Order: sequence, then structure tokens, then C-alpha cells
Amino acid sequence: TIADHQISCDFCDNNTILKYAREFEIDGIACTGTDVVVPTIGRVIDELNLHGTGFESAIACSDKWLMKRALRKHGVMTARGFACESPDDLEAATASLGFPLMCKAVDSSGSQGVIRVDRPDDLHEAWKKSSEASSSGRVVLEQFLEGLEFGAQAIVAGDNVEAIFLHNDQLAPPPDYTPVGHSIPSCLDLEQQSRSKAEVIAAIKALGIRDTVANVDLMLVEDAPFIIEIGARMGATCLPETISIHGGFNAYDCVLSLALGESVRLPEPLQGTPNASRLIESPRNGIIREILVPEMVRSHPNLHRLSIYARPGDRVRRFRVGPDRIGDVIVTGASALEAEQLVAKLASMIKIDFAESAE
Repeated sequence: TIADHQISCDFCDNNTILKYAREFEIDGIACTGTDVVVPTIGRVIDELNLHGTGFESAIACSDKWLMKRALRKHGVMTARGFACESPDDLEAATASLGFPLMCKAVDSSGSQGVIRVDRPDDLHEAWKKSSEASSSGRVVLEQFLEGLEFGAQAIVAGDNVEAIFLHNDQLAPPPDYTPVGHSIPSCLDLEQQSRSKAEVIAAIKALGIRDTVANVDLMLVEDAPFIIEIGARMGATCLPETISIHGGFNAYDCVLSLALGESVRLPEPLQGTPNASRLIESPRNGIIREILVPEMVRSHPNLHRLSIYARPGDRVRRFRVGPDRIGDVIVTGASALEAEQLVAKLASMIKIDFAESAE
């Protein structure tokens, strides 16, 4: 670790975090890759008058229902939805939305508690699973959007959007739809990119996001970009590395500079190196005996990073949601498509030897 001080506590415990923030007289506070700590950060920002997204906006960014209400109030393109706090609310919501629809825990992350529902018979079970994945037990039903899912990382200094990096998303097959990889540059045409960036800016303004790198999930429906979700923090699943390689800068340094109120200087012109990332997934539940990485993977000239999080003896789960990942691979290429194909091939060559039979 390079930290001067380490505190062991629940980072959702904003009273404890605020206590230590005062004690250490911090100059800034930030996170990346998770939504659950964003409200805590917002409270510290408000109480200590720091740079960043304040508590009210942080809460709205961390609650899918509050987020949807704010987006629709400001005319941002997003799916219609209904809050369903009990099974009694389901009938009225489905009468308006129809099927298929999306059933989501309002305050989960990593795609946990997000379920596509195709038939009325499956709705109550989906609602139950989403409710269990929510710390508040609340669920939102959403209109199902059919199209191309993609994303963006937006650099926000003060309330000004300095840059937007659109990226391609690779998803797990249904019913999970969990992001398993990303690539850049975007495959959208220039008009689609322009319209997407305009919606991202509108969403950031609608939610009051400030001084951070915002993570945005979008869906291109025909030629219209819809905001699925937006967070007041930088994305996970190798997205900081994806935009860093492409832009020729360090995205983590950027997040820290924004939290300290410092100016962010991006290279001009941007480097524009195509690259792609891919999660390493377990095909089933079990205990790892060994992770086998061929030399061809380790020594490939286009390999930028190979990270293995799991270790022999660890119990792992078949990949369904983001926290199930056991590692990642990042490569560069002549194009985003070439990099996508290469990273998928290299990731598929990494095998797990299990110490026990399937569960």
C-alpha cells in the first residue's frame, strides 16, 4: 500500500468516514468502480466543502428510481419505469410496460439484481430476486430497450464536461447481460456519437454531477441514444485502463485531480490507441486448484495487462455478475474490432483446474 493511513470500517458508514476525514483534514475524496460508496463521499464533500458531487446528487445517482425521475424531469432520453415496492405494484406496472421488461434492484451494482423478464409467470420470482439484491428491498420495473448497448466515461470538471470517451461493450449472453469486456474507439457513426454525447451531457446536468469521471450506460435504439444509468464515479471492468490507453493519460490521476479541484490537462490530440479488455470467468462453481495460463498468452506482443485475482484454494462461482470475475486481460490492436477478437481468444485460452467436482 502507498497510503499514509489505513482505516478498517464499512465504507458505507458515512459517520465513521466523516470522522476520519475531519481528523486527517483531507483535501479530497474519491472512488472508482463502485456505486455503493458514492453517497458517503457526497456527505463528506458537503460537510467539508470539498470538490465533487454532493450528497443529494450522489443519492440520486445511486438509486435507479430517483435517477430515472431526474432524467425524465429534464427531458433526457431514458426508458420508462415504475417503482414496485411490493408485489401488489406489479400488475399496474406491467399493464403499462408490457413484456419483455427489466426488473432491477434500485441500489445494487455490478449488474446484481438486474433481470430480464419475458413472461408474466416469471415476474414474481424476478421481483423477489431483485428485492433481495437491494439493500433497501426496493425494485423498479423498466421498459425493455432493444438495441446496441454501449457506454461512456465523461470527465467533469466543476459542472463542465471536458471530454467524453464513448466505448463499445461486450455482454454476457441472456439472461445475464453482464458486461464482460469493453473496447475503444466507438463503432458508432459520427452522428450517433454526437447525439450520444449530447444525451450524456444532459444527464450529467440533470443529476448535478461534478468533479469526477462519470460512468454512463447507454442503449442505441435505432438511431436514438437512451441513457440506461449514470454514476458519479468512474467505471469498472478495466474501463479506466481502456480510456487511459486510448487517450494517452492516466484516468486514476485524473479522478484524483478532479477531487482536489485541480485542472485536468488531456493530451492534444488524443493518442487514439485502439484496445479491448475482457474479464476472465469461471465456467462453474468450485474451488480452484490451479489457473493455467499458456505462454502464448503471457508473451503475446499485443498484451497490455494480464491480471489474475483468484488464487489456488479460492472458492469461485460461475460467472453471472461483475463480482464473479477472477481476472482480466487487456490488449491493443489496429482497430477496436481486432482488439476485441484477440482479447476474447486470449481469455478463452486461460483454463481453471478445479479441486472438486461441480456444485
